[in-house]
Amino acid sequence: MFMNQTTMRKYPLKRVITTVVVVSALILSAYAVPFGRFTTATPVSNNPPYEPSNPSPANGSTDINITCTLTWTGGDPDGDPVTYDVYFGMTSPPVLVAANQSATEYDPGLMNYSTLYYWKIIAWDNQSANTSGPVWEFTTEPRPNNPPCVPNTPSPAHNTTGVALTTMLSWEGGDPDNDTVCYDVYFGAISTPPLIAANHTTTTYDPGMLAMNTTYYWMIIAWDSYHASAAGPLWKFTTIEEGAIVVTIERPLPNHLYIQDVDRHEFTRINQTIVYGPITINASATADAGIDYMELWIDGVLKETFNASNLTYHWKHIIQFNGLSLTHKITVVAFDTLGQNTSTELNVTTWRFHPLPFILAGVAFGSTLVPHTKIKGFVFNLKQTGAGISFFALHIKYTTVGLLKVAKGTVNLKRVRVNAVLGPVSMLKFGPLNKFTYISCTILGGLPNTVGGRASSPGSGLVRQLLSRK
Repeated sequence: MFMNQTTMRKYPLKRVITTVVVVSALILSAYAVPFGRFTTATPVSNNPPYEPSNPSPANGSTDINITCTLTWTGGDPDGDPVTYDVYFGMTSPPVLVAANQSATEYDPGLMNYSTLYYWKIIAWDNQSANTSGPVWEFTTEPRPNNPPCVPNTPSPAHNTTGVALTTMLSWEGGDPDNDTVCYDVYFGAISTPPLIAANHTTTTYDPGMLAMNTTYYWMIIAWDSYHASAAGPLWKFTTIEEGAIVVTIERPLPNHLYIQDVDRHEFTRINQTIVYGPITINASATADAGIDYMELWIDGVLKETFNASNLTYHWKHIIQFNGLSLTHKITVVAFDTLGQNTSTELNVTTWRFHPLPFILAGVAFGSTLVPHTKIKGFVFNLKQTGAGISFFALHIKYTTVGLLKVAKGTVNLKRVRVNAVLGPVSMLKFGPLNKFTYISCTILGGLPNTVGGRASSPGSGLVRQLLSRK
C-alpha cells in the first residue's frame, strides 16, 4: 500500500509539535516539583510541651497524708514524647530530686508530719524544648495523737491496810507517743476525793502526815501535751492503828559473860552482865507507825544516832569508874514516825583485866571450897597492874572465907598489889586529882598473918601470892 503525498507531508509537522509540548512540560515541571536539596519549600515548626498542671496534692492544700504520691498533667501539642524533671523539698525554690522521668507522678517517700513542702515540674520534648510549671506547695497532716497511758501500779497498793502515816504516793504513767505528761492528783478521806495537785510533773506525791486508822481514797488523771487525758481507777488504803514501840537490846544479853566480844558464859546464880574487852552492841525496834530513828546512850552520853530500825555499835570501853563502880548503863531509845518514843536499859559491868578471874568467878562466888577475900577501905593511888590492881592501903578491912574457917582483919599504911581480882571493883574516888579511893572488891585466896604496917586478925597463908610489897 502506498501513502498519498498529502499524508506524508503532514507527518513531520505532528512530530515536531509533539516534541515541543513534551520539552515544555519537562521545563515547567522542574520549577513546580521540589527535588532533594534543591527544594525551596518552608520546613514544619516544633511546639514546646504543655505546661505541667493539675497538681495533686493541690496547691496550698493542707492535712496531706505523709505517704501521698505527687501527680500532675503534662503532654505535648505535637505529640512528641515528653520527659519531666521533678523538684521537691522543704525550701523554696525546691531542689531537683528526679530527672528525665517519663511518668507524670513521683513518690517522695515518707514525709514529716505538719510540714510545708514545695514542688515544681519542668517538661521536656525530644526537640529539647521545655516548659516549666509554677512552684506548688502543700502541708502534711498533724501527727496522730494517742492519749497517755492509764495510771497504774499504785503505791500503797489498792486496799492495803496498816499503811504508815508518812507514806509517799506513787504510780506508773507515761505516754505511747513519748509526749510530755502531767498529772492531776485527787486525794482525801472520802470516796470522791478532791483535786489537791494539778499539772504535777512527777509520778510521786507526798500527802503529808496522815491520820491513824483512816481510809484514804485517791485517783490520778494523766494529760499529754495535746490535751488528751486518761483517768486511772479509784484506789484506797487504810493507815495504821496506834500501837506500842518495842525496843530490844540483842547484845550484850543480861546475865552473860563476854570476853573479847565473844559470849562465853551465862550466869545462873548471879544477876550481872560482865564484859571483858570491847563489845559489839546490837539493838532493834519495831512500831506500828514505823521506826524513824534510834539513839544509843551510855552513862547518859549520846554515842550515836541511827536512821534505821536497828543499830550496831562497837564499844571500846576503857577502865573508868562510873560513880561507885565499874558498872555502866546502856540505854537505847527508839522514835517512831509519829514522834513517840520508848527506851530500854541494860547495866553492864566492864572490865579490862585478864579473863581468868572471871572464868573462876562463878565458882568463887558460889562455893567456900575456893578461898577468897573481900576487901573494903580507903586506899591511895589505885592502879591497874596486869590481872590485878595495886594501891597504898590507908585503912582497909578484909574478910577471908576459906575451907572450914573465916578470918577478918585490917591493913593500915601499906603498899600492896593484888594479882587476881574476882569480879568488878566498886569504888568512890575523892580528894586532889581523885587519888584517894574508897574500894570494895573480892580477891582470890586470903590475907597473910602479917601484912606489914599495922595489921590484926590472922588470915590464910595464900596472901603472899596475892599481896606483896613494892
